Amino acid sequence: MDIDTLEDLAKELKNDENENVLALFEEYAKINNIKEEELEQILSKKYDCFKCESCDKFYCYDEYSFFDEKCIYCCDTDSDAEDEEY
Repeated sequence: MDIDTLEDLAKELKNDENENVLALFEEYAKINNIKEEELEQILSKKYDCFKCESCDKFYCYDEYSFFDEKCIYCCDTDSDAEDEEY
């Protein structure tokens, strides 16, 4: 897999078939001498690619909750767990 541009990286990170997205993200940051936080910001602002802080996967805008800084799938899991407590 050739990742030459940030656009290529964003596509690979959001690809459900790609299981090692965090390693791919970290490797790209290291090779291109970019801080991971900075890379995260660039991907989110320019390429609709947001990192879930809970599951460490990447999602598009429609699948991400800015309030929780998680994907909607992790948010759903959290609310299911809260429902079971009551």
